[in-house]
Amino acid sequence: MKKQTKVMATLSTAALLALGFSAVSMAAGWDNSTGAWRYLNNDGSEVVDEWKSANGDWFYLDSDGVMATDKLIEDETGKTTKYYYVDQYGAMVKNTWKAVAMDDDDNSDLDAEYWWYYFGNDGKAYTTDSDKVLKKSTIKTINGLKYGFDEEGHMLYGWTDSVNHTQDDNDEELWKTAEYYFNGWNDGHAQTGWAQIAVEDDNETKNYWFYFSGDGVKKTKHCKINGKYYAFASDGHMIDEWVISSTSDTDWRTDFASKDYDAASISYLNGDGSVRKNQWIWAVADEDWLDDDDYHWFYTDKKGLLVTDQVKKINGKYYAFDANGIMKKGFVQLNNNSVDGFDTDKYTADEWCDQDLGVVYYFSSDEEKDGARKSGYQNIELADDTYQFYFQNNGEGKTQYDTKIKKFTVSGLILKPTNDDNNNYGAITDDGKHIVTDYDDMKEGMKLVNKQGCLVTSKTAVKDENGAYWQTDKNGVITNKAADKDEYDAKRDKKNEDHKGVDLWAATKK
Repeated sequence: MKKQTKVMATLSTAALLALGFSAVSMAAGWDNSTGAWRYLNNDGSEVVDEWKSANGDWFYLDSDGVMATDKLIEDETGKTTKYYYVDQYGAMVKNTWKAVAMDDDDNSDLDAEYWWYYFGNDGKAYTTDSDKVLKKSTIKTINGLKYGFDEEGHMLYGWTDSVNHTQDDNDEELWKTAEYYFNGWNDGHAQTGWAQIAVEDDNETKNYWFYFSGDGVKKTKHCKINGKYYAFASDGHMIDEWVISSTSDTDWRTDFASKDYDAASISYLNGDGSVRKNQWIWAVADEDWLDDDDYHWFYTDKKGLLVTDQVKKINGKYYAFDANGIMKKGFVQLNNNSVDGFDTDKYTADEWCDQDLGVVYYFSSDEEKDGARKSGYQNIELADDTYQFYFQNNGEGKTQYDTKIKKFTVSGLILKPTNDDNNNYGAITDDGKHIVTDYDDMKEGMKLVNKQGCLVTSKTAVKDENGAYWQTDKNGVITNKAADKDEYDAKRDKKNEDHKGVDLWAATKK
């Protein structure tokens, strides 16, 4: 530490002589007839344990009457002990630092080799009464830096409690409760701003980051620093990565094993300790929070809290997050505003249609690149094959006949013949939730769709690849089903005859 030094106007022996003090005994005043400077009363007795001045400087006469030199003076005059220091010429020092060797008893539990004192403008050492709390009014500013002193004038160093000024270098837990850090024993200025300090925690040496205010007080809560928010544990060390936030902002914590929280109160802190707000997080959850070693995408809101159980618009796209804040990929259902994902590999197309899944949404399965909600046509793999789905502009995969695309969908799955079906046409069952492609299962009254799933409307003599023939009305309803052309013609003629000569086909077009 760069100590303040000052050339003191001290009174040397020569100076005393120059002022008229001789080396012979005098009736009163300064005397060095014995080879040591003393001060005599009018009766010739020696002054002891008292200050005397000469030419504007003060000198102390010890208990043996000899002027003290290069020594710490404990002046017990009055109610409190005052501490001074006299230099090698015996003059009281002012506005300067002095290092004083420790007593053996002082050094038992301390790393320091000596005590530092600072003596003010009146020569008294700066002190803080034992019953006084260290605070702005009791911490001294010297050359622009702040220092603390105990009741005996010792400069404080290291971790220090505001209400307990006793130094104890063996206390490895003191950092957790101490409000101040006064640096090393040969430095001692109060730390302000950011500082990385090695401490013992859980029987390990850890290099934690701390932040100290301009008054030197350690931060122990969530706070804003230079425009960014940071979280500090109750012991003051800066928290990084996952943290459980507190509504009181006084104790952000990391005890995920407690389970007394929900994901909506969790934040993520950057490597520099600042709270990540309105940002994506690609990370593994704390092991005591989620028993999951996989990386997932998370997103934080404007307060830095995880977005949970909702679909959120981010940069023009929509993303789904479950109750744990994990971005969902693939299929998602919204049940009472709860986001539920489910695996598609457990459903075949037929099973999908049997489940009555209702409205579903689809979010990109390539979570590392996107994960956004999809709309329009999507080719999606189920348990037995890859199938075509269609989702509305709002992402809904519905069960309906969609007049826009003129196709039937079941929770977004388009009902149409597959490549494995031995037919280019299929019929939609009466419930509108299944497709049949076998000739025997396709009935008049069902609706006919083609290979693309489009409704076949107002068609006569539609021939499939197996030689069967179909006729549909303007709504796509099958009005004539025949195994071949002869049967088709015969059935048509019969229907026309039943209708008293009215062409059935012409009638269906009206």
